[in-house]
Amino acid sequence: MKSSRRLIGTAVAVVAALSIAGGVAASSTVVVRPGDVGTSWLAESGVGGSSSFVTGPATAPLGVGSLQFTTADVNASAQLFNSSYIGTPLANFDAISYSAYRASSSTNPKEQTIALALEVDVNGPAAGGLATLVFEPDYQAGGNAAMKLDTWQTWDAYEGGNAIWWATKDIPGAPVAFNTFVKWSTILAANPDAIIVGGVGPFVGSGWDGQFTGYVDALKIGVGGNTTTYDFEPKAPLTVTAPDATRVEGAANPTLAPTYAGFLYGDTSASLAPQPTCNTTATAGSPVGTYPITCSGGASDNYSITYVPGTLTVTAAATAAPTVEPTEIVGGATASPTVEPTEQVGGATATPARVTTLPPTSANGSSSSGGDRSEEHTSALQSR
Repeated sequence: MKSSRRLIGTAVAVVAALSIAGGVAASSTVVVRPGDVGTSWLAESGVGGSSSFVTGPATAPLGVGSLQFTTADVNASAQLFNSSYIGTPLANFDAISYSAYRASSSTNPKEQTIALALEVDVNGPAAGGLATLVFEPDYQAGGNAAMKLDTWQTWDAYEGGNAIWWATKDIPGAPVAFNTFVKWSTILAANPDAIIVGGVGPFVGSGWDGQFTGYVDALKIGVGGNTTTYDFEPKAPLTVTAPDATRVEGAANPTLAPTYAGFLYGDTSASLAPQPTCNTTATAGSPVGTYPITCSGGASDNYSITYVPGTLTVTAAATAAPTVEPTEIVGGATASPTVEPTEQVGGATATPARVTTLPPTSANGSSSSGGDRSEEHTSALQSR
């Protein structure tokens, strides 16, 4: 039984609720990351099946990563569908391709590789007609012989309308479900009003014995001449670094804001929900020393976060300036101390002699304290 003959239960109602108005951007490459699942992309898996965004394998067709599918046994399945094309007429598609990689660790038949599915209403607005159209490389001309292991291969699911598809239900142009393999152009001619009502995307169906591991990347879908290529990428590493800061002993801690390294595709810290916060063990009363600053609490589906600590250094407060001696107060005014000038004696500097104030003299020139003492003192001065 081929890989898609038992698809995962239809997700039409859920995918329709996720539809994005306005279609897709013109001729561009869109990066699809884990955080996009649940918005315009819907992941589903049967028991034992899974899908995940990974790095590689080998050199991926676009970027560094791809979308990995694994199934553990015959009942397992996995898929990732894009809901952006809901309401698009089948007739408007003009390009569909993707790159796939089948790992040699797979134990099921080599014919199984990643397939492509479109959930459609072949009647358009009329009631009924829901079906899934499936493309598998195994059914293309020479497809089985061309399939390789551990190698990226690109499969054209449109091929100018000549690619081979089949339907999960009886529909005009493919009247025997699971067993009618016809060209895209045949299905379109028999169902000109067909529109997309559910997902468009890669998957691995159940029904194969053994285990499967495979990868898909560079999913290309063209509508009305505008082509969008989807690049599947894994979580990227993001480093959040705490700051180094300094403050004075007794002061409050400064604001601690982290820096970031590793954001991609225009992301910023606002892309994290919640954003990380930084804290330190130091308090306003912590003594002089160094204290760790650590950040935590950030989260993102698109980044694997690594935290780098910082350091808060608490320094001693500045010491007070020395006391200045007050100046001498004379008569209520401030004055600097007077320095007595030195007296020059014979060219040498000498400390000035103490001058004794003489008592007043009388009119005849005699001292009031006695003539003899005054004359002796005067004579002593003249002898100098």
